[in-house]
Amino acid sequence: MPNLYATLFVSLVSCSALSFLILALVLHKGQLCRGQSARIQRQLATLVSFISLAGLSGFESQQNPYLVALVFASALVGWFLCYRLNKLKQKRSLSLKSWWIMAIPLLLAALWLIIQHSLWLFSFLACGAAIAHWLLVKAKHRLSSFDRLLPLIGLAAAMLSLILVCGYLMLNPALFEQTATVKQFVIMSVSLLAATLLWLSPQFYQTAPPAALLLAVAFMSLISNISLQAIHL
Repeated sequence: MPNLYATLFVSLVSCSALSFLILALVLHKGQLCRGQSARIQRQLATLVSFISLAGLSGFESQQNPYLVALVFASALVGWFLCYRLNKLKQKRSLSLKSWWIMAIPLLLAALWLIIQHSLWLFSFLACGAAIAHWLLVKAKHRLSSFDRLLPLIGLAAAMLSLILVCGYLMLNPALFEQTATVKQFVIMSVSLLAATLLWLSPQFYQTAPPAALLLAVAFMSLISNISLQAIHL
């Protein structure tokens, strides 16, 4: 089984990058008022915390030093932007271009990792979408369309992830002889399906998704992602 710090590095870098892309799309195309834009940008501090944790995990597990340096650079720029944002008035926000300066090193590191682990792409996407949805709800956004769209993206990503992993395992039946592989596959599948059903539940009851529920979805998606990496694909 891979080192926990190594799996955290890969998951947090990839999921944070995809989550940022979703949030950047919302900030760019969401037709937000100044207050909504400022609230969403203030939630990016949580994302910067994840990026910082990814950098520390990469350092601890002795990952590629260039990738770790990119992640730390992204985190440092992110904390500087959060500091600048906190100095502004409540409904003021920074230019989206400023956040892209933070994102570029992160996206480069994530692109390299996703190329290396392309079979995990849809698992990363499901987790990244869950994190983005959680941060949007914490920011008290008013874009109800995203409350419907993001769970559907998560559902599609979860199904595609399961199909790819099952297909790979069927093509490599020797993996089923390894008890650890079967165990991690069960944990991955159950966590991912439970997260998806929980994510869709507000739509069944036609209610707004609470932030606590989305935090649970993001956490279960991350567990699924870590378990997937434990399978020797």
